Amino acid sequence: MAPIGTLIGPVASPRNYKARIVAGLLGLDLSTTPEFQMGVDNKTPKYLAKFPAGKVPVFEGADGFSLTDSSAIAYYVASKAGSDSPLLGQTPEETAEILQFIFFAEADFTPAALGTIGPLLKFSPFIRPAHQQAEEQFFRFLGVLNTLLIDRTFLVGERITIADAVVVCDLIKTFTYYLEEADRKKYRNLTRYFKTMV
Repeated sequence: MAPIGTLIGPVASPRNYKARIVAGLLGLDLSTTPEFQMGVDNKTPKYLAKFPAGKVPVFEGADGFSLTDSSAIAYYVASKAGSDSPLLGQTPEETAEILQFIFFAEADFTPAALGTIGPLLKFSPFIRPAHQQAEEQFFRFLGVLNTLLIDRTFLVGERITIADAVVVCDLIKTFTYYLEEADRKKYRNLTRYFKTMV
């Protein structure tokens, strides 16, 4: 099978993993760019001519279609399996719930996580009031997910969906760099969910 397109960006990136996981679950071939150098390749005139914001990752379809934003790319890849894609929801309600979790991950959880973890990883400066506010939101959102997962294996329905792929990828840095053993015990449902998914 020919690749559906190329995912351009660092291969070892949680944002890149989203579309790759979706493609893998659906048996779709998706090319990658292992030689991509963040901060170099996405600043070239050629790259910026195609993707003016310089965002990473980006997708270039075999048909010439291009797209930015990791979750939008993952959703598009999931749609390539057809209208019966098992990752997109079987009813309008399931699809709406899937989108709800994707938007929650992107608009609420990820900014709070970056505000909390970013200064520790030297991605951003440490400014105590901003860090404290982000950390409060971060732990509140972890609590929301932990409560939702009390009696669920997956976020939506009884099988994995794109919502799981997006949320788990957005949790990688949280579990890798921030949550200590006591936190993992406190958020045991979320920890179980994360371990199940990875």
